[in-house]
Amino acid sequence: MTKELFRIDPYMKYFDAKVLQIEKNIVVLDQTCFFPQGGGQVGDIGNLSGIKVVNSLKEGDLIQHILESESNFTLNQIVHGQIDWDRRYKIMRLHSAAHLVYYVMQEVFGSSCKPSSSGLLDDKKDRSDYLFNEPLDRQKLIAVEEKVNKLILDSLPISHEKFNNEDRITWRISLFAPMECGGTHVKNTKEIGKINIKRGSKPGRGRERIEISLSE
Repeated sequence: MTKELFRIDPYMKYFDAKVLQIEKNIVVLDQTCFFPQGGGQVGDIGNLSGIKVVNSLKEGDLIQHILESESNFTLNQIVHGQIDWDRRYKIMRLHSAAHLVYYVMQEVFGSSCKPSSSGLLDDKKDRSDYLFNEPLDRQKLIAVEEKVNKLILDSLPISHEKFNNEDRITWRISLFAPMECGGTHVKNTKEIGKINIKRGSKPGRGRERIEISLSE
């Protein structure tokens, strides 16, 4: 089992860990702060003792670090890990912004809009799909952006904790009901900074893709 250090502290950038498994360019450690791809969020990249990590994946209770090339690591060796923090922090900001957008979309569009899927979240933007039973009102989408940016400026604390002591993890701020989410997030909305929201490519009839990006 790989201990998930990013659950303890999502702001952790460096760590030391013991090699548990090696298979070609795939390395498993006893602990890591590399977030593995899942729930729509891309896996972290960075390096292990100077060798580039190009992706992170989860296989059961283990987290696999996909290296750029095969290493000369040995079992039980202690290696030093470092995530690409600039990339991760942008993802944390965008992920928390995506939750705010989700709630405000329900407020502004009401019953005409229903969330469909979380899509893909990386350091460039979040792409989420919503189902509409009427044409997308562009002015309402502008109102969503304005409301979310105001919430961000309100400096609302964000908590990320286990749900009723279960394995499920929830994301929450005081204004909304908690949302189940196992991704990485910032501690306060003010860290997100100003965001932009736009209509993305239309994925299908009655379905709209909403894209969120950081403006700074």
